[in-house]
Amino acid sequence: MQDSSNNLVIKSLAPSTERLPLFIVGDVHGCARELAELIETAKKHISKFQLILVGDLFTKGPDPVGVFELIQEHSAMCIKGNHDWALWSTIQQAQKRSFHTLAEHTKQTLHLIRYHKRAIFDLLCSLPHAYTTTVVSQLKRSHWEKEYPLIIVHAGIDSTKGLLGTTERMLLTARYVRWDSKTNEKKLLVVPSGYRSEVLNSMNQNNMSHENNENNVLRERFRWHELHNGPALIVFGHDAKQGLFRKTLPSGRPICVGIDTGCTYGNSLTGYFPEVDLAIQVRSQRKYFDIKKNIILLKPHQNKHAAV
Repeated sequence: MQDSSNNLVIKSLAPSTERLPLFIVGDVHGCARELAELIETAKKHISKFQLILVGDLFTKGPDPVGVFELIQEHSAMCIKGNHDWALWSTIQQAQKRSFHTLAEHTKQTLHLIRYHKRAIFDLLCSLPHAYTTTVVSQLKRSHWEKEYPLIIVHAGIDSTKGLLGTTERMLLTARYVRWDSKTNEKKLLVVPSGYRSEVLNSMNQNNMSHENNENNVLRERFRWHELHNGPALIVFGHDAKQGLFRKTLPSGRPICVGIDTGCTYGNSLTGYFPEVDLAIQVRSQRKYFDIKKNIILLKPHQNKHAAV
């Protein structure tokens, strides 16, 4: 389905009883080696499944082509993330923008995909904003519903308006939101906050001074999922600072699962089986992205003082 007012593309999947179990993987960011390992690890728990990636597929990591090949090999379904939108926009406007004005890690990604740019661009053009389906739980849990809705997005939704009322910006970028105090309508606004900026701010917080209005916004902000109380289970990525996250009903049945665990930053890659409420992780082989320099570390860092 497509929501014409917000230009959203939302795809519906059959319920659990009519398809393979889903295995939903957090932000891959060009970490093909870890994605391949995670897929093989997942097969030890459930041998056959439908792979879904929640977006941010290619940028900030060393092997975007390897990720693209794994997507093709496993017929993976993918969702549009903010970095996927940015890469699509960069390729589309390649003739209009100067290469030198791009962020260094974007230049690196464009170089890495140079022989596959057309195919990757076509994939980026086809990405929906969300998948919806019905989960039929394979677990026998008292007080759990036998089946419940599942929504898979990159970042978050507006719980006051539902999926179709959520703006594209919120679906792609929401970590924090705040109430709009300038109108009478109770309306949520996205508070801009990237992982890199948050980490850099935390590194420099002792030396930073904020204007009063900036402090007020920070005090007012809260994560979007604080307003979500079910019944749908929402699985999302995008929030590496938060890491693996799980919010439940009083019965213990999950209603929010966050699976961006910062693989490219040297942490983990996480996948989730909603039918059995199981998260699986593999450790990153190394740190692939230098937050301070804003570049992809294509080769392992070597200590210049190490013995030769």
